[in-house]
Amino acid sequence: MSTSFHLYLKKDKPLKNGEYPVYLRITSNRKHKYLSTGVSVAEKLWNPKKEQVSKTHPNSKAVNQILKSKVKKAEETQSELILYGKDNAKAIKDRLKAIEGTDFFTFAEEYLDKKKTTGKHSQLVQGTVAFNKIEEFEGSRYLPFSQIDSEYLNEFQNFLIYNHKNKPSTVKKTFQPIKAVIKRAIKDHLIHVDPFLNFSIVKNTNPPPKTKLSIEQIQEFEKIDTDGQFWLEHTRNAFLFSFYSAGIRFGDICCLKWKDIEEGRLYYQMNKNEKVFSTELNSYQLQILTKYSGTGDDYIFPFLSNVKKYEDPILLRKEIGSCNTMVNKSLKKLRELINASITKSNSNTPKITKKVTFHVSRHSFAQHAIQQGLDIYELMQTLRHAKLETTQRYLKSLNEELADEALKKVF
Repeated sequence: MSTSFHLYLKKDKPLKNGEYPVYLRITSNRKHKYLSTGVSVAEKLWNPKKEQVSKTHPNSKAVNQILKSKVKKAEETQSELILYGKDNAKAIKDRLKAIEGTDFFTFAEEYLDKKKTTGKHSQLVQGTVAFNKIEEFEGSRYLPFSQIDSEYLNEFQNFLIYNHKNKPSTVKKTFQPIKAVIKRAIKDHLIHVDPFLNFSIVKNTNPPPKTKLSIEQIQEFEKIDTDGQFWLEHTRNAFLFSFYSAGIRFGDICCLKWKDIEEGRLYYQMNKNEKVFSTELNSYQLQILTKYSGTGDDYIFPFLSNVKKYEDPILLRKEIGSCNTMVNKSLKKLRELINASITKSNSNTPKITKKVTFHVSRHSFAQHAIQQGLDIYELMQTLRHAKLETTQRYLKSLNEELADEALKKVF
């Protein structure tokens, strides 16, 4: 079995200082594995033919010595593994990681690659942002697991709060992919004590209630004249369709096709949990659908192109994300138009004072459903939650009074 080792610049991972990390590529039986060397260098100071930094680099001798030692260690590791018949690329990489105490960012790269492969776009973006913040905190893209303890996590959390001005909810999201990487390292016996055991993520003791609209405010959306403007028109229609469909999320709205409607029922798959659901179309939904036409694989709402093929789930989520940005901007304009209309007509309907995003349609439906008499079990089914606890937390985040009202209808 032929095995080779090569050093190269990972140009798809530029650092904030303009340098690129140097990686070791391990090739065995035409299969490749990659390992960070912990070294980074500007592209103009890298000699790809000699696989080393150029002499014009201020620390060329020291850096090249480090790189040579990395290659030598890999060769020695291969020689050891040959005795056990396990000198494949993966085994060599795993042994090197264990020997060197392991670099957090090597595992982080694997985490991101997995999310990209499985099409988990939101988790890919969340992980990328989190790992970039650690890189900024460290000053380099190299961090041995041995340095990560509860004290380190506390210092990093303070960095997020005071340097980045992150809110508790953002801090929590930042730590999620980090915790996943740590968990993997513990599973591989590279960390013996979980640093999160003696660490507490900052909590938002009094988070603001989620924005929701009254049924009267929802009806104002139906009255508003969009003057045929593309984004205003389709945003208004999709927002109302979501509300009258028990709060279908924007990503799922984008992916609805005409073939998903059969014999007066709507069949759709929730991207969040990949479950398929079916609901009978009501008069409000049918009225909105009369504004559109299409067949088969055509999308109902014109946010995604019928010409493009979204075979790559990552590209699909990116396209949906771009559309969501435009839709939320349009909702801001619609809110302004509605408030102006309320003022002009001297309506008793309260003005919409808070920011409206597409997800507000879901919050608004939940509020209206409870006010109309749905109990918490019925709401759990309608919102497509897998667990009752999820619905309870959801209601509490909307308004504790709503949660209390729902529970009273059950117990």
